[in-house]
Amino acid sequence: MSSTNKTSNLKLNSWIGSDKPQREDFNRDNSIIDNIVSTHHSNSEIHTTADEKSKWNAPYYMNSYFGNGSVTRNITLGCDFTPGWGIIFAINYLPGATDFKNSAHYNYFAIVSQNGSTVGAELSGKKLTVTQSSVAVFGNEFRSFNETGTTYYYVMFR
Repeated sequence: MSSTNKTSNLKLNSWIGSDKPQREDFNRDNSIIDNIVSTHHSNSEIHTTADEKSKWNAPYYMNSYFGNGSVTRNITLGCDFTPGWGIIFAINYLPGATDFKNSAHYNYFAIVSQNGSTVGAELSGKKLTVTQSSVAVFGNEFRSFNETGTTYYYVMFR
């Protein structure tokens, strides 16, 4: 015989003194509880995955490099993820510097992504490629992402 009463939410057995619990009553209740807990636990709309949690714990990677003057330079990123996007900038420089006397503009700031980047830098997988132009690229624009003696900092985001 099942219980006289049932719980209001899950409809589990709630026995009174004269009820005679049966094994199938417990099995049914356990099945209801197991099903609800399992459904709740596997619901990705309300619970985060281990991968999502790791992204929250380490959402970015930062490092620096010292410019060596080569026209093209490949930098292997040491992050434990493949970044989606990032920024590069020269330490102690403005994002862009204009030399009015020589009608030249030097760019020291770039945004990179796996799907496209500003001119002068590129992100492909875990590889960052930067360029240093010795002649103007567009009109009077120079890409200055590997200038000899300049320290560059980059921040990569998941």
